[in-house]
Amino acid sequence: MNNKNKIIGNHWSKVSEKNVGVPRVLRWWQSPYIIKYINKIVCGREVAGFSQGLIELVKNKTKDFIPFEKGISVGGGNGEKEMNLIEQGIVQTFELYEFSEVRIAQGKALAKQRFLEGKIRFIHGDAFDLITKTEQYDFVHWNNSLHHMFDVDKAVEWSRKILKSGGLFYMDDFIGSSRFQWPDAQLEIVTRIRKVFEKSKYLVNPDDRNSFLSTTMVRPDEQKFIKIDPSEAADSEKIVEAIYKYFPNAEVKYTGGVVYHQVLNDMLNNFDEKNDKILLDLLMIIDELCAKLGQTHYGVALALKE
Repeated sequence: MNNKNKIIGNHWSKVSEKNVGVPRVLRWWQSPYIIKYINKIVCGREVAGFSQGLIELVKNKTKDFIPFEKGISVGGGNGEKEMNLIEQGIVQTFELYEFSEVRIAQGKALAKQRFLEGKIRFIHGDAFDLITKTEQYDFVHWNNSLHHMFDVDKAVEWSRKILKSGGLFYMDDFIGSSRFQWPDAQLEIVTRIRKVFEKSKYLVNPDDRNSFLSTTMVRPDEQKFIKIDPSEAADSEKIVEAIYKYFPNAEVKYTGGVVYHQVLNDMLNNFDEKNDKILLDLLMIIDELCAKLGQTHYGVALALKE
């Protein structure tokens, strides 16, 4: 494994160890409300569960192909998302490629706990180097890992090559600005919304209750960003273009994020999802409208290989 991949693996090992037992809700994926809202955009119903809206779409769109026999996942972490697909009868078995040894260890323990040891295999290595034979998988799974690829065109082309005819390309991922170098239009939207909450309880800093979060949103320093994790959003803004290039029949849906990923970052800790539901509903409507205007951070895609 090359040095860059080791850096990536070590970073995500530290993240996994740090997040064990963390109770606070700081990010959108920790919010049951936001997850249900995203799922409704994808499948039309407010179903619970991360990526469950896309799973429901798979059940509706590809029911004649389910279950897919052999799946592959790149950068799947502890494999919880893949295990969910197995348990729901979408895929029979998975091979999962991961750089983080901590996440692989966590995944093996989780597979044993869920009695799935014989159905999911973890490989510590680079899938692009190790998988070169074409047309050997029925399901290619990308869930918040495609945006970590340094060349998404190459990754999507590889996905098509290893898929059998009738196999499914499945993606739920960040498709926003590479390296989080947000466009001016998004920075303006986010800053204007944050200023509405200036010096209110919603902007109290979760790490220092005597201070407030900033109302002015800026782009991160790109070099510092790369140093922390060389793979983070490396080529993310080209994902949709690559999908349509190699899967012209793909169904792509934009699932937003300008508000729930950027505006509400850290602010979520100060919301009560029951008592603040009206306010959250209004914010999600703004987010959905932004997505319809092309201002989005996330998207899902399905495509059967013809």
